[in-house]
Amino acid sequence: MNFQNLEEYYDYLENDTNFKHLDLNTYKYITDLRDRTNEESLKKICSYELFFADFSIENGVHIPKFKVGADAYPKLELFDDNFDYIKTRASKVNNPKYKAKYNHLLWLSPVKHIDFAKQAIENYLLVLQNSSFSVDDNLQCYSFGNYFKNIFVLSQKVNYKKDEVIDYLVSLLDSDKLNDFTKYSLMDFIVSNEKKNNSSTTQKFYDYSYNMIGNLESRVLENYLKLLVTLSQKLNLSTSEFHEKIGDYHISQLKTEKNQGFIAHHYYANALEEYKKANNKEKIEQTAVLLEQAKKTIDLKKVSFEIKDEKINEALNQWWDYTKEKTNQLIENGNVKDIYEYLILENLFPKASTLNEDIKPVMLDLVSTITFDINNNISKNKSGGINPYSIHINNFSINHIWLVVSKGIKNGKISYESLIEYLKNNSWYGQDFTYLDTNSETQGFNWIELLSPALQSFFIQTEIDIKTNNHNTQGYILAIDSLVLKFEGLLREFSRMIEAQTIEIKENGTEERINFDKLLDNEKLIALIPEDDIAFFKFLFTSEGMNLRNNIAHCFFNTKNYTSAVMLLLIIALLRLGNYTLKTAENDE
Repeated sequence: MNFQNLEEYYDYLENDTNFKHLDLNTYKYITDLRDRTNEESLKKICSYELFFADFSIENGVHIPKFKVGADAYPKLELFDDNFDYIKTRASKVNNPKYKAKYNHLLWLSPVKHIDFAKQAIENYLLVLQNSSFSVDDNLQCYSFGNYFKNIFVLSQKVNYKKDEVIDYLVSLLDSDKLNDFTKYSLMDFIVSNEKKNNSSTTQKFYDYSYNMIGNLESRVLENYLKLLVTLSQKLNLSTSEFHEKIGDYHISQLKTEKNQGFIAHHYYANALEEYKKANNKEKIEQTAVLLEQAKKTIDLKKVSFEIKDEKINEALNQWWDYTKEKTNQLIENGNVKDIYEYLILENLFPKASTLNEDIKPVMLDLVSTITFDINNNISKNKSGGINPYSIHINNFSINHIWLVVSKGIKNGKISYESLIEYLKNNSWYGQDFTYLDTNSETQGFNWIELLSPALQSFFIQTEIDIKTNNHNTQGYILAIDSLVLKFEGLLREFSRMIEAQTIEIKENGTEERINFDKLLDNEKLIALIPEDDIAFFKFLFTSEGMNLRNNIAHCFFNTKNYTSAVMLLLIIALLRLGNYTLKTAENDE
């Protein structure tokens, strides 16, 4: 459509009956007029209209069409005439659709005035009341929803016609003007965004939604049930009925699936969560059993990829060659203490800042992602992205450590005996923490004695693997099980010695040990141990990474999970936590 002048464009706007919230054609028409004229004043006006056409308002706020860093388009600063042109258009235009938008833009601008908001509200209301479309037209229903959300936010903000706006929606609930999903979304928006809870409106929404749930299509049923939970909470009513129905909804979805794999696991897990909220013990037990059975059908494939970029491969090869040469020099020229101190002080692990980094390839934005832990439980604190910390540990740290340990074992400088001797003389584990109680019986821990069996088992199996050029995972089970649990004991001992909190009093007055995660977050511990080491401990023992403490204690590790690599990481953790000298009260005396 080619406009010869602004008057033709203005006439087009006045006669525009397109109800769509976003018009993707108007900007083309005004751009064409701007580009065809040589008159600077006309170009300027066309630019203002172009900015206006691209100016999107959703949920009462401006949403830029494009955004790159701190820059965005369009932005209010583009109207560099103090909004005089937009003010003129707001007063002259008669079409409610554009009169509402011109005034809403002015309300959001630096020249805002309550009269602009009132004009926008009155004209938005006219747009909605005059609209006519098929209830099956999802795009038109969506546009209605956007207009309504704008008028609702404005009316709440300036306290103008807010009851009339809500009453208008209530009047539409029993009509066929809007589809079920749009009705739900607008009720939910009001309940979530109204400044003050209106119990009368909330009750109307509750009554309508409750009467509807028996007749709704499956695709919107869950939305209404969740809304009823929210409405019940606001009305101080029990939510159990609706949580149970949401659970039933998730179970019913399995009829459309093959009832196996991670899809079944997903629905059972969601249903179980809802039944717990409903406190339905019978359904909790039934669903928990089905959930455990569903885990057996999960088949997650491992996908490997090869890096073919020559520059990346060249850099990796250079790092590997440098690391091999560096460790060769260490083993050949260093003494036992030098080697163990290298494992303590060298930058073997990523920076703490990368522990919770989550890189999501663009492809993952197109799909839903579910993250499972080692026991095929859905991990809710993981987003499904790629964690660079884990990649670094598995591809660089473990290989680096193995170079040192394997060469040290072959050279005779790293052994069970040399490690125990080092821990006795150069770590606080070698200090005597035993004492005589009032009955003259020895109490406390001799940590070297407690650590020795695990370390001895590791070195025996490692020497066998090196000599046979094999890797027997079964041979590392005892060592890993023992050392993981001992590390928690060491951490608690260390915390007690630095007077960090290790127990807490529950509301019922009982004492309870502080969990592993809280121990690592204690301020006194953080003040002493480098943050990169704390991040490594968290990766190794908590749900932020390998979660060894939980997986070992609850027997979630299969034989294949017990690798020498896990034990190597545990030994480094042992060395780094032990790299301190602690003074006991007896020493001070």
